[in-house]
Amino acid sequence: MTQAQHPDQPISKLPTFIQFTRDWKREVQEHAATVQEGLSRPGVLFDSHVVQIKKDCVERQQDLDMFQGQADRWAALPDLSGARRRSVKELSDDLAEIRRLNEQIRDTAALLERATLEQQMDAPDAEWGAAALRGETLPPRY
Repeated sequence: MTQAQHPDQPISKLPTFIQFTRDWKREVQEHAATVQEGLSRPGVLFDSHVVQIKKDCVERQQDLDMFQGQADRWAALPDLSGARRRSVKELSDDLAEIRRLNEQIRDTAALLERATLEQQMDAPDAEWGAAALRGETLPPRY
């Protein structure tokens, strides 16, 4: 959906948007930390997991664009009080942080794409044998 297809929300909805965005930011922070852990554990995720992570990033980016559009429309209101202007800035700052985290997740997913279970299983037997003799697991193919 494009921004134009979303109805403009009244400024009275700002507290709802702020609370939702705070919760959303906390969830995305946890997701980013979880995805980051995958870098130290190659072979734990399947290709399908990484595909889903990347799909979620695309959908999250679309939602961020919609929310930012609303925040920008509120920021452009000429008669906005100082308190509401600060609240709109807080909303925009949270959206910027979610956007940064989303990019981090997307970049990590690109690395994880080369360290999935399927990628590890595609390693030649000689690599597996040498790693086993050294008492190691195969390193990720970042």
